[in-house]
Amino acid sequence: MQKIKYLEGLRGVAALIVLFNHLILTCFITDFTNFYLFINNSILPQFIKIAIIDFCKLCQNGELAVWIFWLLSSYVISILFFKPSNNYDNVVISYFSKRYVRLFIPVFGSVILCYLLLKTNLTYNNQLASKMGEPYLNGWLTNNLNFFPDLYKALKSAFYDSFFDYSDATSYNRVLWTIKNEFLGSLFTFSIFGILRHNKKRFILYAVILIILFELNLIWLVAFFIGHILCDYDFSHKNFNFLIKINKIEKSIFRYKYITLSVFILILLYSEYILKITDIDTKIYFLILSFIVVYFVIRNPFLNTVLSGKIPMWLGKISFSMYLIHLPIIFSFTSYFLLFNTTMIYRILISISTMIICFILSLIYTTYVDKNGVKLANWIGEFFKKNNS
Repeated sequence: MQKIKYLEGLRGVAALIVLFNHLILTCFITDFTNFYLFINNSILPQFIKIAIIDFCKLCQNGELAVWIFWLLSSYVISILFFKPSNNYDNVVISYFSKRYVRLFIPVFGSVILCYLLLKTNLTYNNQLASKMGEPYLNGWLTNNLNFFPDLYKALKSAFYDSFFDYSDATSYNRVLWTIKNEFLGSLFTFSIFGILRHNKKRFILYAVILIILFELNLIWLVAFFIGHILCDYDFSHKNFNFLIKINKIEKSIFRYKYITLSVFILILLYSEYILKITDIDTKIYFLILSFIVVYFVIRNPFLNTVLSGKIPMWLGKISFSMYLIHLPIIFSFTSYFLLFNTTMIYRILISISTMIICFILSLIYTTYVDKNGVKLANWIGEFFKKNNS
């Protein structure tokens, strides 16, 4: 299936935000705290202060980026379900059969990389925390890879724990906390389509399922479900009067691309402030904001163009690899060189160097690990499709 360029670009930007987040947690916690204090104590108008601080926090909001990943993932994998086809059974069977392998190959590679670094004493995050003191000493740096390497546990982490029984305490790669949700959320999406298909009453059933998911407090699963519903709305034939009316309203609104872009930017700039004053649950906040981001990116022509550019598209191409391998790079290369010098300029230079290395190694990882994982997964999917025919 051909990728939608601007969604690939959005995925790349989200992966970059995760990288920013972890570099800041490694190098710049106190600096950003002092910067926020400086802005709050300045003579700037309050609304400007809020906008600056919220924008900075948004650019390093790794958790929001993950929620965007989930919603995007569901939206993209659902497209084939709602395009005209006579082979929906084969599509569902193919997706079910290949999903684990699609995720497992790159996950396995990242776990083995972390294991080898730990085994050869090439991780320096704990030493860096000791050097930098508080707040690093009892935070991010000391909560990762602080156990003895064990090959059996590493393999178990890759094959089973990451998909079914994730634990921070035993994970070789902490970013894998999202994989269980990604895997199970995908299976949920396939199952929903397998059951409801193009049932004329499915939007009523969607509402019932949403209520149940909220009652069960499975908010992360709601993100996958909303991605599926949005894809249904965008790609299936609109044979409901209320959907036709909504679609007409949308088209008339998004004709004004700069006005809708301005609304989108304002929402982003004041999202953190809105969260504080409404006292909304954090998960609900991430759900709503991730939906807003994906929705506006899909609808707004200006955002389409920007995120279809060469740089966002390239970042999207390597995004999954960058997500999986940036932590071992930070805990080895970045932490090692920061042991020699922790001045501001040096930390900035090392952070830039880390980003460059992440980009290069992510491209290599995409080429030799992720793409081969996709090929193997597709081969498995095709095998089961043929045997179902």
